[in-house]
Parts: sequence; C-alpha cells; structure tokens
Amino acid sequence: MKNIRFIIVFFLIVSSVNAQTTVLKDKGSWLTFTNNFKLSNKFSLSNVTQLRTVDFIQNNQALVIQPGVSYKLNKNVSIGAGYLSYTYYPEGAAHAPIKKYENRIWENLIVNSTLGNLKLNQRFVFEQRFKDVIVQNIDNEYCIDGNSYSQRFRYRLEVTTNLVKLKNNKNIFGKLSNEIRIRFQTGLTEPDFDQNNFAALIGYQLLENSKIWVGYGRYYYKSNATKFISNDILHVTLSYDFDFTKKHS
Repeated sequence: MKNIRFIIVFFLIVSSVNAQTTVLKDKGSWLTFTNNFKLSNKFSLSNVTQLRTVDFIQNNQALVIQPGVSYKLNKNVSIGAGYLSYTYYPEGAAHAPIKKYENRIWENLIVNSTLGNLKLNQRFVFEQRFKDVIVQNIDNEYCIDGNSYSQRFRYRLEVTTNLVKLKNNKNIFGKLSNEIRIRFQTGLTEPDFDQNNFAALIGYQLLENSKIWVGYGRYYYKSNATKFISNDILHVTLSYDFDFTKKHS
C-alpha cells in the first residue's frame, strides 16, 4: 500500500505543476483507436488514430495519425520509430487562425517492469517536428508560408493494475499516466517545458485482443512565454491488436 500511495501522490504532484500559471481554460475529448500488428517475436507494426475535440465533442481541434514499427530487445525493453501527421483546426482556447499541419519523425524506447501487482511502463520519445508557419499577407489574410523545425523530448510513466475480476473471467483495469514534454529551440539547446499530460482511466477487456479505456485527463499546454492552457479531457480509447505469429485453424 505504501508503494501505491507513493505513486498516486507522485502523479498528483506532477499533474499540478504550473497550475498557478494557467490563464486559459478548455474542455475537450480525445477519441483514440490503436492497433498493434505482431509480425514475429521481435517485430511489430502499430498505428494510432486520434480525434481531439473541444467543447467535449462539438468541434474538431486536431487529428493525429501515427504509424510506427518496433523491435523487442528483450521481454522488457523495445525500441521503435515512425511518422506522425498532426492536423490543427482553428478551434479551442488558443487556436491558430487557419488550419495548419505538422509532420513528425519520432524514435522511442519503452521499458516495462513490475512493482507488486502494478505494471509499470516507461516511454522515452524523441521527436523531430516540421510545422506550418502562418503569416498575414499584404491583404491581411492568413496563409501558410513554409515551415519551422524543432525537436522535443517526451517522458511518460504509466501504471496499470487489475482492479476487479468479473464473473465472466474478464477484468476491470485501472491506469494512471503522466507525460512531460520538453521542447528544444535549436538542436538540443534552450530546453523549454512544453506540455504535461495526466490521465486516470478505467479499462475493460472486450475480447482477448481488444480493450476499451474511459477516463479523465488534465492537459497543460504552453501557449507562449507567459500563458498556459488547461484542458479537461474525456478520454475514450479502443484498442484492437493482431497477432500474426499465432496459427489459426
């Protein structure tokens, strides 16, 4: 119980960082669909599709599509790389004036471990980001004029446990997740806190290879040097995985 209390207190402290600087409030939902395709005992393909909305589900804020490939070094450690497409819509507390796009290349390292009945997942991600630059032309109309480049480091700690075993032998899961993101202006210089994402989720095993997660998230985003956006989020995530190493009769 001491370990559980420590982890809960850690997540609450981290999720409250920079709360005093928040000046803009937002509410939204993140609707996510994930797939994992196990090709062998070492290699897997994956894809994440996520629709982010504001005013909960009334207006689209962003669309994320993230395919990737991973290689398992051992039973607890894997590395991966991939691409991410991010579409920004002009909605939300600090939205861009017009729709814009971002393309990312990412690399990650994932380390799994256990602590009693808890499963710990640590994810380290390094991103190279190419973002559209919005300018005003001579007619004072907004348009895209080239793109900017930056890099970002992300660290996520996820803690998962079985909460309840049901009569149908399926489980109710609990998950706490917190991710910090640090942006670099030039190369690996001028590190700057970018975002903090916290989530508390309840999961249910729909099928042997499928789960659904529902819960609450708090997302802090640095809009500029003095302003943060605080976004209360409804999370709904559906996963459906495929294992091509199993023989089907």
